[in-house]
Formats: sequence, structure tokens, C-alpha cells
Amino acid sequence: MLSKLLAWSALGLALLFVILMLTAIFAGSSLGDAAPLLVYWGAIPLLGIAILLAVVLLVISSFSSDS
Repeated sequence: MLSKLLAWSALGLALLFVILMLTAIFAGSSLGDAAPLLVYWGAIPLLGIAILLAVVLLVISSFSSDS
């Protein structure tokens, strides 16, 4: 149960990262000065948390005894 929660959370955060990055890339001119802030304070932390959740999932699954 915990592994499914971690996997779906990591996937959701990665998708949010992609959405924010594509918004900053393709709508950067209309966002103005907010585009770099969107990347630095929105997208990069989401990616970091998604990677952290993926690593925790790998550690938990390595100690799991499920066949």
C-alpha cells in the first residue's frame, strides 16, 4: 500500500513539474518576470520531491519480502 502511494505521488509530482516547465518555456514571454520564479520556486522543488519519493520507494521495495 505504501509503495503504491509513493509511486503515484512521485508520478503526480513529476507531471506537475512537466506542466510548470512547459508553461514557463512556452508562455514565458507573456508571464514576464514571473517565469523564472515559476521555475525556481515551483518546478525545481517539485522535481526534487519526486526524485526523493522515487528513492524512498526504491529503498522500501529493496527491503520488502514480496515475491
